[in-house]
Amino acid sequence: MAQSRPSTADPARFAAVAEDLIERRLAAERALFAPNAPPLAHDDTLAEIARGRSADMADGAPFAHEDGAGHFVAADRVRARFGPYGSIGENIMEMNSTALYSAELFAETAVAGWMKSPGHRANILDPAFDTSGIGVAVSGNHAFATQVFRGPPERIARRATPASDDVKHP
Repeated sequence: MAQSRPSTADPARFAAVAEDLIERRLAAERALFAPNAPPLAHDDTLAEIARGRSADMADGAPFAHEDGAGHFVAADRVRARFGPYGSIGENIMEMNSTALYSAELFAETAVAGWMKSPGHRANILDPAFDTSGIGVAVSGNHAFATQVFRGPPERIARRATPASDDVKHP
């Protein structure tokens, strides 16, 4: 019996598959376009932070890197877990549709959108980052993806870079 492709009808499975596909596709893009940069190692804590950021947006928080007070939310969460030093970055993406779509299409759209966007692409290829985590959340016809990046303190201290040109797809 053929296995069905995860769609937004099964949000938990959709998120798990999409996160894995996004991470693998971004690893291939980084290897291709930044061969001298270290591979981005998966970090469970960063993935937890990324999932929280995506869930917040799925629950109605603004589709933005900053909260209402102007704080870079991902950076605040990373610093709370890892300390004040090191480089931090975040990419976010929203996709909405009136039809169900697959985790594969969502992952493909997220990676393609981020790689076409100068700010997101810069984060993905930045050699100062050596770990990241991906988080996906679904709410109704909307799906959100977040990638949180971190670099070790000895490379660059206290640098935080949200992508300035966020990706939204109809």
